[in-house]
Amino acid sequence: MGQQMISASPAHSPATAGLPMRTRMSRNYSWITALLIAVIACCGACSTAPSHLAYVTLSNNQVAAYRVDNSTGLLTPIAGSPYPAGVFPTAIVVHPSEKFAYVANTGEGDVALFTINGAAGTLNEVPPRVLTGTNPTSLVFRSDGNELFVANGGSGTLSVFSINTRSGNLNPVSGSPFSCGRSPVSLVISSSNVLYAADSTSNAVFAFAVDTTTGGLTAIPGSPFPVGGSNPNSIAMDASGKFLYTANLLSNTISGFAVAANGSLTPIPGSPFAAETGPISIAATPGSEFIYVANQGSNTLSTFALSPSGVPSPAAGSPVPVGRSPVFVAADVSGNFVFVGNGLSANLSEFAVNSSGLAKVDQSPYATPATPTGLATRK
Repeated sequence: MGQQMISASPAHSPATAGLPMRTRMSRNYSWITALLIAVIACCGACSTAPSHLAYVTLSNNQVAAYRVDNSTGLLTPIAGSPYPAGVFPTAIVVHPSEKFAYVANTGEGDVALFTINGAAGTLNEVPPRVLTGTNPTSLVFRSDGNELFVANGGSGTLSVFSINTRSGNLNPVSGSPFSCGRSPVSLVISSSNVLYAADSTSNAVFAFAVDTTTGGLTAIPGSPFPVGGSNPNSIAMDASGKFLYTANLLSNTISGFAVAANGSLTPIPGSPFAAETGPISIAATPGSEFIYVANQGSNTLSTFALSPSGVPSPAAGSPVPVGRSPVFVAADVSGNFVFVGNGLSANLSEFAVNSSGLAKVDQSPYATPATPTGLATRK
């Protein structure tokens, strides 16, 4: 019976018909083994993998790539990392499709497109780079991934690009770049497609309705909205989308606003609120009502719990120490980890988010090849 089954198998093809039975069986088993290996490799690359990806822009014109352990947060460099970028990259974002990453090269006034190898997480730049205004410092997508918005801090403009969702290529929309105060340095967009820009020189937040057909920008009534502090260097929206906050570097405060249905902003009673020394960056974690502030002057990370009315209160155990002269804070896409880029110590601090606050991840801080300037994560 066993010989009959073998003789009926593909081993009876002309290429193997003259081979001994044992040799033919060996070739069949080899083929099955190869197929099993391929299936296992495919499963290892799918969304159930026990890690995800983090990309970090570096001051030495590179982008570093890491795997993030989903459970422990441990960072492991990806083979081939770091990858070449443009002059002084300061911001990176991953497209909602997770196929592309975009890097703002502040030193040369352009944006670079990278494709992401889904299985390995490696990056490959696709030229040419696309020109923006002067000193692009912040990038954000519309929620459907059809447009990329760029804050040009040196030219007082916002560049808007439509995205070819197959190739990732960028094309400026009609009217781009759009005027935006004197120095827009940080962007956030709401789920209702209102774009907000923190202007560090005008000490205000500019708000624009995004035309979902053309990508064009129209100022929201009442814009710009004064923050009541000095040098708002970073902007973030809470997980509910009801409140917006800025970190005001030179006044040691954070400003809070309630977001109206039309996108206009109203200061939260008591705003601006006291912060540590030199609050330079602010971030919110998905799915929770906390905001995090990196304090450049005090080398700390603050956690604020948000009340139902949006009032921030220091959380228990806050602030926690980080490296020297932190330049950004970024929340992990999972909401389980928070990263801080430390400028003068050239490393990354990482914390796990839990019910009792923040806990430093083992082996944090991680040395980076140069000063980290921005970070984005991908599932």
